Amino acid sequence: MKIIIIGGVAAGMSAAAKASRLNKEAELVIYEKTEVVSWGACGLPYYVGNFFESPNNMIARPVEKFIEAGMNIKIKHEVIAIDVDKKEVTVKNLVTGETFIDNYDKLMVATGAHAIMPPIKNLSTKGVYTLKDYTDGIILKEEMLKDENQDIVIVGAGYIGLEVAEAAKHLGKRSVRIIQLGDRVLLESFDKEITDVMEEEIRAHEGIELHLEEIVQEIVEENGKVVKVKTNKGEYPADIVVVSTGVRPNTAFLKETGIEMLGNGALVIDNHGRTSIDSIYSAGDCATVPHLVRKENVYIPLATTANKIGRIVGENLAGVETEFQGTLGSAAVKVMD
Repeated sequence: MKIIIIGGVAAGMSAAAKASRLNKEAELVIYEKTEVVSWGACGLPYYVGNFFESPNNMIARPVEKFIEAGMNIKIKHEVIAIDVDKKEVTVKNLVTGETFIDNYDKLMVATGAHAIMPPIKNLSTKGVYTLKDYTDGIILKEEMLKDENQDIVIVGAGYIGLEVAEAAKHLGKRSVRIIQLGDRVLLESFDKEITDVMEEEIRAHEGIELHLEEIVQEIVEENGKVVKVKTNKGEYPADIVVVSTGVRPNTAFLKETGIEMLGNGALVIDNHGRTSIDSIYSAGDCATVPHLVRKENVYIPLATTANKIGRIVGENLAGVETEFQGTLGSAAVKVMD
């Protein structure tokens, strides 16, 4: 039996590790389009804030260790198409540019998600960043550590937005401004009585401004670099703008496969991690999760569920029938002190 896993971060590597232990006869191939596998994105804001110095602290296990253990990981390889009838994937070698076909008996899609870029004018200006991928963290930290970058504007008050605000405060920046479209922070994750406490905590810190129900309309640039942001309520100085307005699943390459998806592209899975196509499984930020309370599949991109369902998918890929009982969507976040 041949198993192919697309994506080597939380869900993909959890599944790979479990499947390889349970079924040593199976041929297992992992395709990862970056150079890094098995790392924790939750550490990104703390790396950017210099709470720790080395980005390697976010890596659970280097790719070399997996390869030494006999795991067939192909880094810098991107799966660009799947033929569900022939059980084939089209893979692009991102170093050489060549493409080739590989076949599978069982397939797991663990391609994660990418940062949503809202319709803001001049968003591609130098000095505007996202914080989703490993390399995002390297680049943003380098800029945050520069003395000339003192005014930080954060667009979006989700997990990343609030944690980046703390990171900027930790680095002693002159001003940190969080601009949120909605009427409260983390509105999709926590009830108002919880977010009221968070907002009070943010506002208690000198040098941090929280703007709710405000729309960023334009990045104002001079000499090709951001100097301020313009909203429907005012203009604010900015040396760095961090866009953290949510994520969208990396599933566009699957649109023609007929796999059932939500409107945002998240793959619908059952309690085994199986998609609407019997031989294809999924988990992580590219997939839904079965919810214990709502009794339906919802999109909750959290590392905890990615790891849990990833392990269960690994068992099912190996031939051990295991079910995920469902999630409550529980989450934790540190807001300032």
